[in-house]
Amino acid sequence: MKILVLNGSPRPNGNTAALVDAFVDEAQKAGHHVSVFQIGNMDIRGCKNCDACRATLNGNCVQKDSMQEIYPVMRECEMLVIASPIYYYSLTGQIHCAIERIYAFERLPKIKKAALLLTAGGGGFTSAIQTYKDAVIGHMGAKDLGIVKAVGNQSKSAAKQNEVREIVKKI
Repeated sequence: MKILVLNGSPRPNGNTAALVDAFVDEAQKAGHHVSVFQIGNMDIRGCKNCDACRATLNGNCVQKDSMQEIYPVMRECEMLVIASPIYYYSLTGQIHCAIERIYAFERLPKIKKAALLLTAGGGGFTSAIQTYKDAVIGHMGAKDLGIVKAVGNQSKSAAKQNEVREIVKKI
């Protein structure tokens, strides 16, 4: 399966990265093709709703930013994994922008499955989970394989690492 992982954290060795690394390691061992984009360190702007993309719905956005690297992978991915720390009770702004820019396709053309990996200092997961459920599961029609929520350093614990690996087993 072709899997796209969008990591919204700017920290390459942080708590979100620990969950992403566990997912990628297990998925690659299972023979899946995984592409990871460090959204938190990329130049991705929000959708301008200019509707120029509506003519083709194949990822042709007039904005020329880092999404141009991601669109070809989005076009082919069968599973989307969103990984994000919680910033002020929601997904990071960078992840929100990337999700908005899926508008250039309307829905990811080949998506079948999805998962959500979240980290936080103390909680506040509700808004992030709702965005995921509305946009990815509801609108795009992907099957939810699981949501992992880790507070503080839990993401590096054996228990949370195993939760992530269980998602891969459902693929």
